Amino acid sequence: MNCAEWQKADIRERYGTIEDLREFAGSAAGAGSATGPAGHGATLETDKAYKLFQNWCSKDFARGFKLYKLYTRAAAFTPRQ
Repeated sequence: MNCAEWQKADIRERYGTIEDLREFAGSAAGAGSATGPAGHGATLETDKAYKLFQNWCSKDFARGFKLYKLYTRAAAFTPRQ
């Protein structure tokens, strides 16, 4: 999904997308390697992810931005709790 699709989505679709991204980003890293999983990816709280997408996707230049890229980059710089 990209920002243009986010803007067209209803609230249910938006929260479903956030949940899908959380599962994708938080899955085991390196699961297919010979040494096994290296850990789990960073995730964002639902409200933070929603605000992230609302902020970026409101900008005309961001229409083609991929949500998974916004999500994973923001999550990487969010301290773990």
